[in-house]
Amino acid sequence: MVEPVIAWVGQKLAEKALDRAMTTDGRKPRRHDLSVQGAEATSDLDITVKYTLPYCRGAKAPVVLTLRRLDESAENLTLPMVLGETARVRLKRGRYRITAAILELSPRHDAAPTLHAFGAQLLWLGGNGTAKACIRPVPVIVLPPEAPRPGTFVDFMRCRMCASPVMMFGLCRVHTDQVVRYVREKFAPAA
Repeated sequence: MVEPVIAWVGQKLAEKALDRAMTTDGRKPRRHDLSVQGAEATSDLDITVKYTLPYCRGAKAPVVLTLRRLDESAENLTLPMVLGETARVRLKRGRYRITAAILELSPRHDAAPTLHAFGAQLLWLGGNGTAKACIRPVPVIVLPPEAPRPGTFVDFMRCRMCASPVMMFGLCRVHTDQVVRYVREKFAPAA
């Protein structure tokens, strides 16, 4: 009974020693030399962007990471990377806002890439170990050219679908009838 417990404790101690040796690469832990004028303590950060492109599961789309320090000095760091890989950086300690923009490249070489998804995360960086951040972007909704842009004036006296005069609920007579018919069919009482 005692031997399995001793073996389990020995295994846990060996795993912990192996973890420490691998995180420090067999060296002593890194110390910060703060005696130099303007020196600051730093921390390591691993950033992973989790997103699956709908048209190709294993696609390596370009990602632009922006790390903005929110403390007294608003420093920005822009880091291009590829979807599915991990960015390993060493930053000054503090609060950061990390944004990830997933771009979709155009097949034409002269066309600019379009924004496919966007995600953000707030992070407090201050430990001695390696912090891990995982950003999960959401798809960007692209409005059709004729749709009103957010923040612009919308004429509430015109139908939102066809710009005809409004009858009720912001729709013209034709579109109001279509909505009413759909609601009656969809939510008809069970016979």
